[in-house]
Amino acid sequence: MNRRRAPSAARKKPGRKKPIATKPAKKKDAPKRLARKNAPAKKVQGQKAPRRIALKRMPAKKVARKKESVSRAQNRRRPKPKAPRKSGPKKSLRERFAAAWQSIGGWAVRYRLGLQRLGQGLLLVCASVAVVWVGAETARYARSSDAFAISEIDIEGNAQLKDIDVRRAARLQIGSNIFEVSAEEARNHLLQHPWVEDAKVVRRLPGRIRIQVTERKPVALVALDQLYLVSDEGAVFKRLGVDDPVDLPVITGIASERFYDDLDYRTEVLLGSMALLQDYEGAGLAEREPVSEIHFDGANGIELFIGDDGMNVRLGNAQHRQKLRRLRGVLERLEREKTRPSYVYLDNVRSPERVTVRLP
Repeated sequence: MNRRRAPSAARKKPGRKKPIATKPAKKKDAPKRLARKNAPAKKVQGQKAPRRIALKRMPAKKVARKKESVSRAQNRRRPKPKAPRKSGPKKSLRERFAAAWQSIGGWAVRYRLGLQRLGQGLLLVCASVAVVWVGAETARYARSSDAFAISEIDIEGNAQLKDIDVRRAARLQIGSNIFEVSAEEARNHLLQHPWVEDAKVVRRLPGRIRIQVTERKPVALVALDQLYLVSDEGAVFKRLGVDDPVDLPVITGIASERFYDDLDYRTEVLLGSMALLQDYEGAGLAEREPVSEIHFDGANGIELFIGDDGMNVRLGNAQHRQKLRRLRGVLERLEREKTRPSYVYLDNVRSPERVTVRLP
């Protein structure tokens, strides 16, 4: 049974104290507010509107915020759980090798076309490298071995030139390596010699070289400032030397300056002389009465000096072949009479068949 306790004197609440009387505080006047920048000013009657003063706004102070410190533990990645180990019987080394071989075989079957091309490319590269290496070694051995030294030089077709002259002209030496000699270069060196018209050089391993020379055939001498050899093609190819032939007909009566400067004149003289010598040989007089001189006499035409006694024969400027045949008939007739003329003139323009002969 609950019973209320009687209030005791000790538990009585204290009474409120009376406030002490004090003088009432004066109310402070509220500070006047400044006029806003955009607020309209109040107008008072009889007064002018106050002037607006623009106040500058102070920049707000930046308050540095404290960065929340983040613990390093929160930045760490959570470790991944390890995969459980497969439990099972361990494979033997033979089984592992068989499995690896089977996987390699499957990969090879899958990419067999690419592997074939790769193998062919590698094989081609290796073969090329081997060929280059073998070729370089072979060339080095061939250029340094004594087995390929030149031991013999065969020369054919040379009549005027000696063998040693041909070898010097070709720049070949006994004992030099045959692979250091170029057949084309040797031929070009030979063609620079005035007596050589054509040449052929052949190398025959291990140490033999064959040279075939075609020499120019001199048929006359031309008297200019000096004597020069003329070939059967009508070309002046060499100055007369000590060992050169001299028993050849000499072409005289030529103006040297005109011969050097005028190509047409030079061609006319040389080709005309060659044609005359051929007609003289064709008439059967070359062996019987060899020509010693062919003289160009300007308006009078060509004169010949033939035989050992130098008989003078005038042919004029035209119809040389017919006149030479007529000359042969005259000489045969006088020979039967056992007489020899001192000169024969066949240059009568009005009567070409007329022959003038002077007997001793």
